[in-house]
Amino acid sequence: MTVRSLLAEVSRAAEIAAENRHRFMVILCSKELDERVIKLARRIYKKHRKRSGEDKLLVAGRSFFLELARKYFEGEFLHYRDSPKVLGQTYSSLLIDFTEGFHPNDLGIIVETIKEGGVIIAFSPPIESWKNLKSRWHEDLISEPYTIDDIDARFFNRFMRRTLQAEGIIVFDADRRKILKHFEFQAVDVPREEITIPDEIEIKRKLYKLCATQDQVRVLQLFERFFEREKERKAVVITADRGRGKTAILGIATPFIISRMQRLLKRPVRIMVVAPTPQSVQTYFRFLLKAMVRQGMTKYFAKESNGMITVVNSRYARVEYVVPRRAMLEKDFADVVIVDEAAGIDVPVLLKITEGVRYMIFSTTIHGYEGTGRGFSIRFLKRLESDESVEIDRIHMDEPVRYGRGDPIEKWLYDVLLLDAQPAELDENDLVAIKEGKLEFMELSKDELMGNEKLLREFFGIYVLAHYRNRPSDLAILSDMPNHIPFVVTVNGKPVCSLHIAVEGKLDEETIEKIREGYKPKGQIIPDLMLKHYWLLNFPKMVGARVVRIATHPAVMDMGIGSFALTKIVEWACSKGMEWVGSGFGVSHELLRFWTKNGFIPVHITPQRNEVSGEHTVIVLRALKSDVGPILEDLNAEFTRRLIEYLADELSDLEIETALILLKSLRRDVKIPVPEFGKVEKRRMSKYFQGMSLYEYVSDIVRPLVRYYYSRTDREELEEVEELVLIGKCLQLKHWKDLPGEGFRKYRIMLNAVRKVWRWYHGED
Repeated sequence: MTVRSLLAEVSRAAEIAAENRHRFMVILCSKELDERVIKLARRIYKKHRKRSGEDKLLVAGRSFFLELARKYFEGEFLHYRDSPKVLGQTYSSLLIDFTEGFHPNDLGIIVETIKEGGVIIAFSPPIESWKNLKSRWHEDLISEPYTIDDIDARFFNRFMRRTLQAEGIIVFDADRRKILKHFEFQAVDVPREEITIPDEIEIKRKLYKLCATQDQVRVLQLFERFFEREKERKAVVITADRGRGKTAILGIATPFIISRMQRLLKRPVRIMVVAPTPQSVQTYFRFLLKAMVRQGMTKYFAKESNGMITVVNSRYARVEYVVPRRAMLEKDFADVVIVDEAAGIDVPVLLKITEGVRYMIFSTTIHGYEGTGRGFSIRFLKRLESDESVEIDRIHMDEPVRYGRGDPIEKWLYDVLLLDAQPAELDENDLVAIKEGKLEFMELSKDELMGNEKLLREFFGIYVLAHYRNRPSDLAILSDMPNHIPFVVTVNGKPVCSLHIAVEGKLDEETIEKIREGYKPKGQIIPDLMLKHYWLLNFPKMVGARVVRIATHPAVMDMGIGSFALTKIVEWACSKGMEWVGSGFGVSHELLRFWTKNGFIPVHITPQRNEVSGEHTVIVLRALKSDVGPILEDLNAEFTRRLIEYLADELSDLEIETALILLKSLRRDVKIPVPEFGKVEKRRMSKYFQGMSLYEYVSDIVRPLVRYYYSRTDREELEEVEELVLIGKCLQLKHWKDLPGEGFRKYRIMLNAVRKVWRWYHGED
């Protein structure tokens, strides 16, 4: 078989793709990536470009590949490490390097930039190499003390196995000049919905004409009603799969929102755009600028940072991108808050960002590499819906923007990266079995998991619908890394809880000494933190199990399944002779309560919020051996001592409920100076208790007293609301308005709480 046969196959594929508004892929396999293979790719590309008339080419890969491709191609050249830069961009064709493998997250970003009729030309090692292909990406992630020789490359093996079964793809052996997989495609008649602009509209027709799909038109129609709210506050929630144009339509709608709000406010409008990264909102700003011109707002100034637009200023409005952490502090200055890719932001942070905001707009991805929008729906929207002052409009976008429905390359991408995995469907028999405690727990064989598509999709489908922000790399890490192990809880053979465990520790003296000097070991999350923050030189020598992921099927949450799974993990770790089980997670009081009720104690919190997600990370541990218990109690005591100090500074914005659970986890008294009060201090406190003085006049006495109170294990029992007010005011130094309780009642709550603490400490009023 000759190259001529391949070119004929490419022509047939291009014709079918063009008819259906789809894309197709050609994979060129060779033992060596050389000019011979590059020239073959050029022939394919030229033939396709001549037919399509499109020539906006993206070339993506590592340095060696990019240097070689520059000799024969003109286009935009992208190193894998810079893949986030092309978010929201559109190209007509793609050259991509698979010869040394790829990072799964990069694949999702890059392939989705290619539009209808485009060809993706991939360079691959021989097909048989994928069975055990180990890439540089593996080298970057392998946990010490393991080496790349300990890796089983199951992810790449499955990747090529599923690729050879996919539609829309040609695989050609360039060494033997043989087509290994012919182009296959079963057309399904899914016509594109014709774009129809309504007759009676308030938004300018010029803005409607920026819409690429009827779904986008429907979103604009929804915004026509945005200001016709019955309740005090208004929220719009837009959900979509990746590539449906939800970010673009936000930019198109914004000038109308500005125009309407200007009429209400009689001043420039302040719009805060929140997203996990500035890259993810570049499409928003590009369409915002186009739409502003069409709205007649032609005079504006766009400010860039690192080549990305972050602020658009005009006499009409200031539209500014803000990271989640900053948004929590500045949301009171915004008239409208727009949150893009909301699933990538921790739920407590979302709640904080939108607290008290009158106009809120959310968009999030249901399926895609950014994370899961279902977690956003399950956890955040339930909270928002419970607020009777908020009116919520929802809309889902289904029509792809860059290509037609049924695109085989999108199907292939979702399949190989498990972006559309779904959990098992549970019936009444399953619910009854769960209530009767008929649960089974097991460690999964990785080979079985990766070879059983039904089990794999149900296992990962739980993550997709749970609250975790997933990445395609999660699958590769679990399947390939030797110290990462999958477990599952099933009912009637159906997965209802998925667990991902990483074995950590057992580091040698040489590595420990390097860590002491600042070295960050790969994969050893908890041992590294315990050494660097507490100087426990022997802790990294211990062996423990870190719970990377634990997620319960959304249909059966709050039925004890997660606690059952943790109990079984502890039993498994004990049977392996391990010394601890732990986890690290973005803290919320719900999650923290789950871990503490299962016997885990907090030992570390990051004082600063994560700039991307806006969350604080907490580490919790549980001892498995008698000699480890006292070590963790000492850690917890020292952690509490630090926490008390942090709460007045970097943790002053921590949710009070979370701070309370952390403080109540204390297992051993903290060694801090005992406060001493003389006659004058006692008289001042007496005046306060009699209602003849204010808290502000005795705060210098109360604060050290409360700090001491929370350093002891023999504390007086207070009502929860009393503790919340006490912690918020005395330890976090919050304003009265930010404390629980209505009106003057919070002052009475404070007085009662302080009186109880004073009696506990001093024995009298």
